[in-house]
Amino acid sequence: MSEEHRDKADAVEREIDDLDDQAEQLQDEIDAAKADWERKKADDSVPGAVGKTEIREEGPPPEAGNQ
Repeated sequence: MSEEHRDKADAVEREIDDLDDQAEQLQDEIDAAKADWERKKADDSVPGAVGKTEIREEGPPPEAGNQ
């Protein structure tokens, strides 16, 4: 294998390592976002995060008032 090929192979291996690191970091961020969302769904005080409270299916939401 020529020196040029070895250099190219080393560069590709470094790029693969970098991509693996980025994928691992992204997975950590996804896991953290999922955990955060689950916490928010369990907290009735978080607007829009329906969890324990059921969604009203009939009529407008109570905050819509009479118009």
